[in-house]
Amino acid sequence: MNPVVFTARYFEEIVAGLFMTLMSLATFTNVVARYAFNSPIQWAEEFSRYAFIWMVFMGAAACSKRGTHIIIDAVVTSVSRRVRTLCAVATDLVVLTLMAAVTYYGWVLCSMATQATSTLKIPQYVVYLVVPIAGALICVHTIRSLWRDVHALAGGSAS
Repeated sequence: MNPVVFTARYFEEIVAGLFMTLMSLATFTNVVARYAFNSPIQWAEEFSRYAFIWMVFMGAAACSKRGTHIIIDAVVTSVSRRVRTLCAVATDLVVLTLMAAVTYYGWVLCSMATQATSTLKIPQYVVYLVVPIAGALICVHTIRSLWRDVHALAGGSAS
């Protein structure tokens, strides 16, 4: 597979996995430095916190892409396929509306975050940038899901 296509196909997973790895390494190294050498790494805790934020938001986008978010479907599974598909369309519309708001207000948050972080001294908007990015990615994935669900409704069959 072409590396560019691979990266584009698994973008959310790659970014979430990268930040999970970096967070784990920073935390492990800081624990070793603190207890073995009595000299903690000053920036490791802050970096781990920000890496965790990026990992969670990009993981949410990956789950949205794959349709693997936790759902409660006890009622929906007991109705007809058409009603199930209508529920899926309604859910897609609610998620799309919410994520559009998250994307917009995340962008507003980024534009107002002008301070530098306390230890790493990186602009605060770099930390917050994941909010509109993940929101936009979830919007794209939700639009794709909505298209599938509306197409299923129009065609008379639901997957």
